[in-house]
Amino acid sequence: MGNGGGTMFRSLHEFLEELERLGELHRVGSEVDPRLEIAAVTDRVCKSADGGKALLFEKVRGGEIPVATNLFGSPRRMAAALGLSALEELTARMEELLGPAAGDGDSDPLAASHVADALRRYLPVPVTAAPCQEIVETAPELSRYPFLTSWPGDGHPHGDGRFITLPLVITRDPDTGCANCGMYRVWIAGERNAGIRWYVGTGGNRHERKYRERGEPMPVAVAVGGDPALALAAMLPLPDGVDEMQFAGWLRGAPLEMVRCRTSELLVPAGAELVIEGCVEPGETILDGAFGNHTGFYVPAAPVPHLRVSCVTRRRACVYPATVVGPPPMEDCHLAQAAAQLLLPLFRRRWSDIVDISFPAEWIFHGGAIVSIRGGAAARAKELMEELWASELMGGARLIVVVDEDADVRDLSHVAWRIANLPDWRRDLVISGRERGTPLFPWLGSRLGIDATRSGGGGTRPPELAMDAEIRRMVDQRWGEYGF
Repeated sequence: MGNGGGTMFRSLHEFLEELERLGELHRVGSEVDPRLEIAAVTDRVCKSADGGKALLFEKVRGGEIPVATNLFGSPRRMAAALGLSALEELTARMEELLGPAAGDGDSDPLAASHVADALRRYLPVPVTAAPCQEIVETAPELSRYPFLTSWPGDGHPHGDGRFITLPLVITRDPDTGCANCGMYRVWIAGERNAGIRWYVGTGGNRHERKYRERGEPMPVAVAVGGDPALALAAMLPLPDGVDEMQFAGWLRGAPLEMVRCRTSELLVPAGAELVIEGCVEPGETILDGAFGNHTGFYVPAAPVPHLRVSCVTRRRACVYPATVVGPPPMEDCHLAQAAAQLLLPLFRRRWSDIVDISFPAEWIFHGGAIVSIRGGAAARAKELMEELWASELMGGARLIVVVDEDADVRDLSHVAWRIANLPDWRRDLVISGRERGTPLFPWLGSRLGIDATRSGGGGTRPPELAMDAEIRRMVDQRWGEYGF
């Protein structure tokens, strides 16, 4: 049992068994092509009214390894992945971890000593034998694996567009020895070559810079699969000093088992499906191809660190998990909502004026947020926007809307009504210029903030309509008399 009273998964296989028990898994027995066809099926299922079911493609052309997609594509499956009955439980769990508030302006609540002590109980446990190393390939051929091509323009003009989209990219700081696990997409560039797209400021990027300055090759491991909690931990903007594997252990309620790589000192999840080992030579890059991103647009090709693959290890009964990203709604929207539930207490600790926050699927999570604030804080709405943009939590947001605390930040129709009727466009908009775009929107270098509170930037608004409370109660009591 996990820390929150839910199921703890040691592997993707156990999670798939649970999804089947819940009636949340659809098996596809027909042969399918990993180039475009699996993505097209997954895209259609993701966009169904309820997010569809998780998909297990059992016969994949060109190999014997099944492919699993849409694993997290509904609130129910996302909650099940973390052993919860509802995602909202994550907020209460995070509040419990953080403990009593230290006061406004606590810039890094996860770095508090009592939090570090609590997380220390979930230090990974090293093991000497692991399922992810049942088969060891010292002369690997990456073409034998069912890495997906999701969109027609993927890889253009430098390859066939095969990407690993749920990778756990593991590196280690050469000075401190501290590990980092990030979800940076991996482009398959050949039988023993790959490109890793991490952005400036990420843990992997900082480690690569240190190795480059030393003139030393950097060991890298790309793990796929394992406990679903790993995927959420890897995508969160955790501060330096918080180990993603440790945090995943806290999410699942028990430490992860880790095993040493065959060709480096890096530790990888013992329960993974497969692990690609290799190194990045100092400063060596490779020009990857375009990628159909979760913004719904292609991210153009760019020079990325060149991973020279030395070894691949995997399970005998390997299943390859992948996600297909693109115009919402897609599977990653539900991962983002789980992340939002975890991040909400961090926002509240740093900015005590914040009541609630939402990352609408249409705004692509990091692309924008709706923030509700306490009534007395409306005068500093613009200041709050600038502070959010300056933080690692919201640094990539292109759009921030601030509303009053009685607004439902998850009701886009309600928020749109307030945006259209409350702001004075001459006074209540903030346009923040940037020298360059964000990682999600590299072609755009500006950001917009909208103050949609009643007071705006010091102005006055007409009273908002509301039914008389006594009349509303009377109507509630007599509703049946009206014949409804």
